[in-house]
Amino acid sequence: MTAAQGGGKGWQMLQIVRRGLVRAEGLIRHPKELLTVLTLAERRLARVEAGPLNPIKKDVQTLLRLMRAYGDGRYRQVSGKNLALAGLGLLYLVSPLDVVPDFLPGGFTDDAAVIGFILRKLRTELVAFEFWERSQGSQDGWR
Repeated sequence: MTAAQGGGKGWQMLQIVRRGLVRAEGLIRHPKELLTVLTLAERRLARVEAGPLNPIKKDVQTLLRLMRAYGDGRYRQVSGKNLALAGLGLLYLVSPLDVVPDFLPGGFTDDAAVIGFILRKLRTELVAFEFWERSQGSQDGWR
């Protein structure tokens, strides 16, 4: 039996990511739900003072502003694939089912790794969004 058939760890992780992407795509299609999850993420991020998420906090805030602008219907210049990837990161950030629970020492390490990976993949989208924000006169769009 192959790993694909038998469910090796790599296969199981792939299945988790696929389910997460399906959930993220559903979230993106429902702006009201997206905005609710964004509010949870913004509150969670506001509590981060130090630790592994702190160095990428500004980029995460930009990502959340991008998603809020998308959910509000103000910004649509983002690809569906990248939006789903951003949604996956958002869901991971607010999920109580982390690899390492956030209340434990080092608990944000897995969040930082996952979100950091997504931020690297979305760098071009984030730069384009920041340019758009400046052109709109709202670079302080963080709520």
